[in-house]
Formats: sequence, C-alpha cells, structure tokens
Amino acid sequence: MKATNIISLYVFFFNSTSLSIILYIIFMEEIGSFLKSMFGIDDHISILQVLLRSFVIYITGIALVRFGKKRFIGKMSAFDMIIAIILGSLLSRAITNSDQFVEILAACLFLIFLHRIFSLIAVYSDRFGDWIKGHERLLIKDGEILWDEVRKSNLSKHDLMQTIRLNAKTSDVSNIKAARLERNGDISVLMKD
Repeated sequence: MKATNIISLYVFFFNSTSLSIILYIIFMEEIGSFLKSMFGIDDHISILQVLLRSFVIYITGIALVRFGKKRFIGKMSAFDMIIAIILGSLLSRAITNSDQFVEILAACLFLIFLHRIFSLIAVYSDRFGDWIKGHERLLIKDGEILWDEVRKSNLSKHDLMQTIRLNAKTSDVSNIKAARLERNGDISVLMKD
C-alpha cells in the first residue's frame, strides 16, 4: 500500500471520528437544552414544568413499584416501610425542586435496586432476614398467654384481646393453639382443632 493511501485513510478516519465526536457533543447539548426547557433543570420552574415533572414522577413511581416486586404495597415490615417513606420523600422533591431532578431519580432507582438485593439476600440468609425485617414472636401457646413476650412486643392486654377477637372471632384464649406477632406487625392466630 502506498504511503499516500495510508495517509488518506488516516485523514478520512480521523476526520470522520472528529465529525462523530462533534455531532455527539452537539446532540448532547441539544438533549440538555431540551431537558432544561421541558423540566426546568437549573432554572426557576413554571407551572407547566411542575405538571410535566409530576407526570414523569408518577410514571417513574409506578415503574419503581413494579420493579420492586410490589413488596412495599401491602402489609409492610419496617424494611418495606422505610423504602416507601424515602421514595415518597425523594419523588416529591423531584417534582418541586428546580435542580437535581436526574440525581433524585437516580437515587430512587438505586434504592429500589438495593431493596431488591437485600430482599434476595434475606431469601437465602435467615439471619440477615431477621436483621432487616425482624422476626416473629410467639404470644400465645396452647391457650396460655406468654406475658413476657407480650410486654417485649409493647402490646397491652387490651391490644392482644382486640386482635384475637378480630382475627380469631373468639374472646376465649383457651381455644387458641398459637398466636404470633408477625414480622409485618400483624398478629396471626391458629385455633385448636
């Protein structure tokens, strides 16, 4: 191959790479400009921008809950409750805060990812699961109330009896085989046969 052909190829490659880089920079600046105008990033935000942010945050919130496998929708353990509170706080800030919109969305995605990782670890490690979710506590065994466990659970006699009446449809403790304070805060009741 002649030296002039090599130089021609080098110039062609260098120029097309430079052109690609320049086009990429221009494209990224246009995207940045579009995001600033649509979402009010680094600016004072208008009512229209707040509405657009609300729509994006609403859709993002639905996606995050779906990605989180609906764990923190139903009866929640402290592990699930804290992620719901933090996400709610962060998502509300993303709507009204004029800067850090993308950073807040990234933080929400990271927290959901972390929540899923912790949930997965808890599946394989009972000790880790007990640490992040708590553990169940036996309150009634074979018709006998275990008062030490009831006190450790910060329950009064009235609270326990109300739950038994509502969940087991009885007020007679002697008919209960076991009652447990579950990890999500509910009290489950198993009746004797």
